[in-house]
Amino acid sequence: MGERPRPDEAARALDEIDRRADQVITRSLIPWWYWWAVAVLTVGLVAAVESREPLVIGVGTGVFVLGVPAATCAVVFGARRHAQPRGDLLGPGGALAIVGFVALVLAVTLPAAFALQAAGVRYPATLATALGGVVMVVGGPVLRRLLRQIMWTHRAGTQR
Repeated sequence: MGERPRPDEAARALDEIDRRADQVITRSLIPWWYWWAVAVLTVGLVAAVESREPLVIGVGTGVFVLGVPAATCAVVFGARRHAQPRGDLLGPGGALAIVGFVALVLAVTLPAAFALQAAGVRYPATLATALGGVVMVVGGPVLRRLLRQIMWTHRAGTQR
């Protein structure tokens, strides 16, 4: 019982702990496809509204109202099938990164929509939302990597 593990056994055990922790953290993060889904659904909704056609608006709204919760549930319930990380792993830095990402998408989308409208471009909200969708699709994986690093830092208590 008091036998100490050999250094190579201890190193393998620590590597296995890190590998398992990485699995838990990675599975808890938002998958790449979610950003595409939300971007496409959002652009579709805005395009439907800008069409000013009641049937198109109704269908676009219905697809959006069903699609976003379905995608979100798939992410949430998909992650819940696996071990969950501690609730404090994101911390204030993670929350700030998420809020900052939302602010970035809005900071790109809203001024673009106003500028396009002022320039007399047809469907300014749809084009601006498509630009915001590009920010989501490109920035979502960047946010994911940042959140992963934040969670690793909080997991170990030190920079990794």
